Amino acid sequence: MDSLRVDNGIRKIEVNDAGECIEFSVTNNDFFKAFSDMIQWFEAQDQRQDIKDMKEQGEKVVSEDGEIVNYEALDNVIAIREKISKEVSEKIDAIFGVEASRKIFGGIVPSMYEIADFFEKITPFIEKYTKERNQTISKKYNKGRKGAKS
Repeated sequence: MDSLRVDNGIRKIEVNDAGECIEFSVTNNDFFKAFSDMIQWFEAQDQRQDIKDMKEQGEKVVSEDGEIVNYEALDNVIAIREKISKEVSEKIDAIFGVEASRKIFGGIVPSMYEIADFFEKITPFIEKYTKERNQTISKKYNKGRKGAKS
C-alpha cells in the first residue's frame, strides 16, 4: 500500500505545567490574519468608551487621602476589565483552539497584564514558524527547481 503525508503546518506549543498544548497551522493564512487582527484589536482598546470609563472610575476607587474605598467604582472597574478579558479569551480560543485560554491562563479570567504577557511570549514562536514557512516556500517554488527531484 502506498502512503503519503502532507505537511499541514500544525505547530504545538506547550503552555502549562500539565503539558497541555495550543496549536495552530503555519500554512493557514486565516490564522495569521486572525492573530494580527486580535493584536490590533487589543492595542486599540484604549479608544473604547468603556476603557475610558474604567480609567475614570479607577481614579475614584480610593479617596485622595487613601482612607476610603469606593466599592461601587471598584466593582465597575472589575466588571469592565472582566468583560474585555472574556472578549480576548474568546478570540484566543477561536484562533488557537477550544479551551486554549483555559490551558494558557488556568481556570481564571486573565488580567490585561497576563494577556499582554501571553502576546509577548507567543509572538516569537509565530515569527519563527512564519520565517520557516517562507523559507520552505521559497525553496520549493524557486526558478531553479526541477520538478519533484528538488
